[in-house]
Amino acid sequence: MFDKRLKEVRKKKGYTQVTLAQKLSVSTGTVAMWETGKRKPDFEMLCTLSELLDVKTDYLLGRSDDDSSATLTDEEIDQLGAWETEEHLQDIFNLYLLLDDYGKSAVENLIRSEILRCKYQETLVKDHTISVSVTMEP
Repeated sequence: MFDKRLKEVRKKKGYTQVTLAQKLSVSTGTVAMWETGKRKPDFEMLCTLSELLDVKTDYLLGRSDDDSSATLTDEEIDQLGAWETEEHLQDIFNLYLLLDDYGKSAVENLIRSEILRCKYQETLVKDHTISVSVTMEP
């Protein structure tokens, strides 16, 4: 399946075997062997092909029929960042919940103290738009 997909995408993106080979710094024969199924690229080259041809590796390998762009949109990048932030905050909050009353009080006092310091130094970060909801699990 890889051989057919590579040839199809190469042509769709306007590359000849020669121009694709030049872009990848491989021989034309190498590209021809990929497209006839006699050879397959290694993982690193597969990733390079995916990036250059702007399709997902799974599409090139025939594991998916989704020929959409391999490049993440700004919206997808923002969503990944939000998920990472959410996971980080959940981890911190779970650690906080493990503390005894003295530890929780110490953390809360530290946060209040740091807020005052940031206000004094005018370094508070004000442009976060994070909402928090808490769900208690049994």
